[in-house]
Amino acid sequence: MVRGGGLVLIRVVRRFNTIGASAALIFAVVSLGLLWLHGNRLVFNNDEGIILDAAARMLHGETLYRDFFAYMSPGSYWLQEAAFRLFGVSLCAGRLVVIFDFAVECAFLFWFTARLAGKTAGFAAAVLFFAFQATAPEFLLAQHRMDSTALSLVSIALCLEGQRRRQAWYWVTAGVLIVGASVCTPSIALLAPATLGWLLADRPFRRFLIPYICGLCAGSAAFAAALVANGSILPFINHMIWLRRNYSDVNIMPYGSIIGGYGSSLGAATGMDRVVRSLALFCFALPAVLPVVALVAWSLWMLLRRVERQWAAQNGIPYLLACMVMYVGSTYPRADVAHLAFVAVLPAVLTAVWIDRYAPRWLTAALLGVLVVWAGVFLAQAASGLRGEVAVVTPVGTLLATPSDAQAVGALLQAVRPDDTLYVHPYKPLLYFLTQARNPTRYSYLAPGMMTHNEEAAALEALENSPPRWLLHFPLSRAEFLRVFPHAAGLDHRFPLIEAWREREYVPVEPPVIVAGYRLYERRPQWLRSREYSKTRR
Repeated sequence: MVRGGGLVLIRVVRRFNTIGASAALIFAVVSLGLLWLHGNRLVFNNDEGIILDAAARMLHGETLYRDFFAYMSPGSYWLQEAAFRLFGVSLCAGRLVVIFDFAVECAFLFWFTARLAGKTAGFAAAVLFFAFQATAPEFLLAQHRMDSTALSLVSIALCLEGQRRRQAWYWVTAGVLIVGASVCTPSIALLAPATLGWLLADRPFRRFLIPYICGLCAGSAAFAAALVANGSILPFINHMIWLRRNYSDVNIMPYGSIIGGYGSSLGAATGMDRVVRSLALFCFALPAVLPVVALVAWSLWMLLRRVERQWAAQNGIPYLLACMVMYVGSTYPRADVAHLAFVAVLPAVLTAVWIDRYAPRWLTAALLGVLVVWAGVFLAQAASGLRGEVAVVTPVGTLLATPSDAQAVGALLQAVRPDDTLYVHPYKPLLYFLTQARNPTRYSYLAPGMMTHNEEAAALEALENSPPRWLLHFPLSRAEFLRVFPHAAGLDHRFPLIEAWREREYVPVEPPVIVAGYRLYERRPQWLRSREYSKTRR
């Protein structure tokens, strides 16, 4: 009996020592750790509220696209609405999806790397990836690109397993998942042609073309049926047309760029200080560096070394390279470092595998030394920031924030109560979610340079018909607009009709209440509004 029990224990240990079990453990540790440290952490970001506010409106019965303006394709909104339905409306529930997304990325980064270079290399790559990505709090916020990356990585992994196991269901599921990823970020559909090309190029696996195409068709049919079911298919098509016409001009960013430019990040530093800043900036820019390194290194090795070309083909390296290129292409028109970071898993995998197989040991040691030191610095800075945070009670849970942010939010919530009417101008939809106030317009934001006179006029009409009690306003300067959108010089960043309405109808609250740069205003009493209107008429 003892011997039999020992054999069972050995089998269990071996099973949990597999690459798949280790990946599952990484997923669990990253998920639980980030839910504890980051789930209730208040981060003032422009974009996170887009998904949170939209999902809350959907939860209360409004229809996407038809009843309110939505910025993206519907996948991420649907995922977030599901999280709110399951766990209630809170910031922690709002972070669940993105935290699980990132945990999936860490787990599959390990899984891909460990398959090709061993578990030690896989763990090293996953730890460094976590240190450089998760320590930036603005990275782990509700974001459609994180959703699409997580789903598409699972699809790619299923394709590789389908190649190894030669079973059709892997390919069917992979096709469904790539459609799901595209429903979150349409440009991720570029991965489907990469997979189809790989299947066509590999004669023994062409028989899996039909299962993969069936998966694509099934996923597309399910997506269309969901839009038809809630009556939003025509509004969705119109929205996609609007987005194509208005998004690119303001959002173009060159490959590998950063907001403000590299020169401003280095500043006037000289000597050793400049070296230190350059190393830190290099680590920050890795999402732009690694795709170029991986593509050049693997292309040269496969071109010059026949044996390595055969090994690479057998292990799907050309396919992973093609997917990496498509991931980079999916970030257009905003291929800056911040957006490349959302698709950084495959570049990290391919670079780690190439270094493990081919780089001299001294070079590997030197690279690891630099990266480990800076990973430690990033982790230490993140820990220091966490230690300094304090609690603030809000309608979406007890949150952790910096002392200054907590004080500002407390002052805001003393004035603006849940279900009060509020308009935030021009762009911070998180404030609707944070206060749980009601926005009388169909716009969670008016994106400067992207929204046209038509959107401004529609928002103003709603505001005049149902004037909100409160208004939060950020005085966006031309210089700040061009710093964030450097290629939008020919576009107007102002909304003059709404600005004039605000000045006529609202007065700033005293003493000032300012949250994330947005100052709180209250509607003027009737007699003051009448007098101000008379002045403007004269």
